[in-house]
Amino acid sequence: MNDATPKEVATHFGIATALSFSAIAAPFVPETILAYAGYRYLRHFTYGWRTWRAPARVPLHLGLRGYRDATTRRRGDASWPIGLAATGQVWLRREDLVQGLSLHSDDPEWHAQAIGILVFGACLNGMGAIIVQGADTPMLTDRIAEVAKPFGRDIEVESLSLEDAPRPPLRIATSTLAAAIADLRLGPEAVTLNQALLPILEMLATRYRKNPLALYEAFVDEGALKRLVDGKYELDGRTVSAEASASSEGAALGAVLEPLRKIPEEIREIGRKALMVHATELAGLLSVSLTDGFELRDALAAGGLVCIQSSSPLTTALVVARCIEALASEGPGEAGRALVHIAYPDALSGASAKRFRAAAVQAGAIGSLSFPAKPANHIYKATRKICALRIDDHTGSDARTALAGKISSRMKECSFALDLQLPEAPESPPPDAPTNTDIR
Repeated sequence: MNDATPKEVATHFGIATALSFSAIAAPFVPETILAYAGYRYLRHFTYGWRTWRAPARVPLHLGLRGYRDATTRRRGDASWPIGLAATGQVWLRREDLVQGLSLHSDDPEWHAQAIGILVFGACLNGMGAIIVQGADTPMLTDRIAEVAKPFGRDIEVESLSLEDAPRPPLRIATSTLAAAIADLRLGPEAVTLNQALLPILEMLATRYRKNPLALYEAFVDEGALKRLVDGKYELDGRTVSAEASASSEGAALGAVLEPLRKIPEEIREIGRKALMVHATELAGLLSVSLTDGFELRDALAAGGLVCIQSSSPLTTALVVARCIEALASEGPGEAGRALVHIAYPDALSGASAKRFRAAAVQAGAIGSLSFPAKPANHIYKATRKICALRIDDHTGSDARTALAGKISSRMKECSFALDLQLPEAPESPPPDAPTNTDIR
């Protein structure tokens, strides 16, 4: 009845009235039917006209005037502008985005505009945003600063390009490296060897005050790895053997060597060859550190605006793993004022995307992902059901001035599909415009 014309509603009202009088013999039934029919008729004019007709959410400023969502019947509280459709502005609730948003396009400019909208929404809602972009795209720091400028937050934008060996570097942990190796699709043999090798490198780095990452390439070498399995290693011109139990170095080596020796030789060699692909890059990596540097957990807790540009599949895997760790370190719902967006490459396995979404949901954060228009098959299979909202590049011969997209929703209470425009630079709200904080 909510979509019926006044004439159709009046017809239903007349029929219900006739039925109520025809059942006059039944006590209380006619009065009940009449009261219900009158309620439905009046509701069409006093409430029905004030429901939101667009297939999305009612914005907060209209909800304050009494407009309600046609799907939930609640006063509108959407605070996140997404774009423009033929039916008007398209708004979403923060709770909608927590269910997952994915962006699909091969056009870097399209992705940049979509990310700008996400940052604008974060600023509008007083939230922080961590943007992880690919290595082959221009740094988005300036664009993010322009979006944040009307809110007075342009000076707090942090830039971290892993291509330029930033100072401070990005801080990671050995668990971050283990998760990144597993995410690079190097095979189970490489994962097994890496898990056995990392404790040895940590022990050596602590004893000789070296960077464990710098030792990685040296000990993945065929000869060095064989000597290590035999219980010996050479470092700084000194040879240490685990057989020399009287030596503190030898005793420490023997304590961490057993997992490596348990790996069959064939599996160890396959894993070694797979790890050698990234060993050189890892040994010379100056953009990350295991001891100090920029901490994503602190940025997440502080609600800052951070733009991170990866330099390779390896550094992308490291950043994704660190984002997952940062979200997982938050308690349930404690990251409700944070947005984390990751440009996810085909080089990764797809499993980390699922873990990222699970960690974001657990922490109550908005976790969104960027993909190519047609992701690789393994990425598609791993990520096709992890996001409730999806926006596809929809530019074509009939595209309008702004870049266009097609948004589809799998949310149970608000399923829809519509074409929309991505505004290039959303305008900031007027000073007297109501915000979420106005109704608390």
